[in-house]
Amino acid sequence: MSRVWIGLGSNLGDRLANILEGLERLDASDGVGVHRVSTIIETVPVGVRNHRAYLNAAAELEVELGVEEMVERCLEIERGLGRERVEDGTGPEPRSLDLDVLLFGDRVVDRPGVQVPHPRMQDRAFVLVPMVELRPELVHPVLGRTMQELLEHEIERFGPVEQRCAILKPGTLLSDESAGGPAGLTPN
Repeated sequence: MSRVWIGLGSNLGDRLANILEGLERLDASDGVGVHRVSTIIETVPVGVRNHRAYLNAAAELEVELGVEEMVERCLEIERGLGRERVEDGTGPEPRSLDLDVLLFGDRVVDRPGVQVPHPRMQDRAFVLVPMVELRPELVHPVLGRTMQELLEHEIERFGPVEQRCAILKPGTLLSDESAGGPAGLTPN
């Protein structure tokens, strides 16, 4: 049994329902059990323009699968919820559901299509904020820093998290037509 952490994100359709359905499908999947889930946050899109705000979370799983099997399981669930991956070089596309394997125990894998730890997690508050909530003392197996230390370093480089991430509270989800967020967050 391996301890695995995944990142979840959605910015198309019913974002909250997409994330919850993704978690349910993971938990119902053979060899995968959802152990804990972070608070869901709303975040400004990174590296793109004119995208709707994302909902993001992280989940801690107990897994009886190998790394490649876990990545494929995540891709299957994404496809099942309408995700279409477009590799045309124009950058990230909006997505109904994104499931990224962030950490797989202390394993390090770097093969085509499978990179664990996630190669950019240390640069993304929308990954680190939920990870710190789940396990602030968890050490990144390549960088040798805890999730808390990685978040502090990310904040030093990119500024206050509050300008980029908002914790959802009852009644703060905006309608599907809105591109902003509950804390006044606006897309890039």
